[in-house]
Amino acid sequence: MIGALWTSASGLLSQRAAVDAISNNVANVSTTGFKRSITQFQDLSYMQANALGEFEPDNSSRTGISIGTGVRVASTQRIFNQGRLEATDNPYDVAIDGAGFFRVQLPDGTPAYTRDGSFNADSTGKLATPQGYTLDPAITLPEGATDLNILPNGQVRVVDVETGELREVGTITLFKVDNPNGLLAVGENVFVPTVASGNVVEEIPESDGVGRLTQGFVEGSNVELADEMTQLVIAQRAYEVNSRALKTAEEMLMLATNIRA
Repeated sequence: MIGALWTSASGLLSQRAAVDAISNNVANVSTTGFKRSITQFQDLSYMQANALGEFEPDNSSRTGISIGTGVRVASTQRIFNQGRLEATDNPYDVAIDGAGFFRVQLPDGTPAYTRDGSFNADSTGKLATPQGYTLDPAITLPEGATDLNILPNGQVRVVDVETGELREVGTITLFKVDNPNGLLAVGENVFVPTVASGNVVEEIPESDGVGRLTQGFVEGSNVELADEMTQLVIAQRAYEVNSRALKTAEEMLMLATNIRA
């Protein structure tokens, strides 16, 4: 019965973590480029009352007795399915239609990756995120340039204010990550690479599966509220049943300690 208390407690803690992940998904249902997370569980070690075939001459016919000791959260996995492309009519906004990432530079010089293409021009004319993280490689718009045009293959063109001619100022490249689930989310819609994320390869849009760029759009969150509500109900019911098991184990322990000879 003491074991049942710990087992039920592990279930409560694990389902609480699942609800935390679902809550974060729902909170970010309108966050540009957000990728939902799912919680994965793993059973804990088992207590062996006797091993398979123990005490049997042929060492095979006796069924083993093993009692589980609960559950733990094994990992939270980020789901990188494509979100819906949402029109903004803002020429600085760019959506990735495919599996690639933009690379930006954090203030300390660390490279980071994002699916959020809601860019703007900073004080130096460089394309940057709303947090001020500049696109890498940098794209610098000439002062006074108009009619920003970003092609599906990443080429960036503007109309020169002095000559009135169309001018190419650079190319937005995309990055392919071997294992996106290995990226570490640090907030503000950016991820930093880890050992688990593997190699990162720079590619021109429309090549090698990284996707194409769509100007005037951003990628919406891939959170589906109906799915999240379903998972929330499941987690709530599991939490409720674990709490009942905990209470039942407590009542059984109380009965056992109150036995009189």
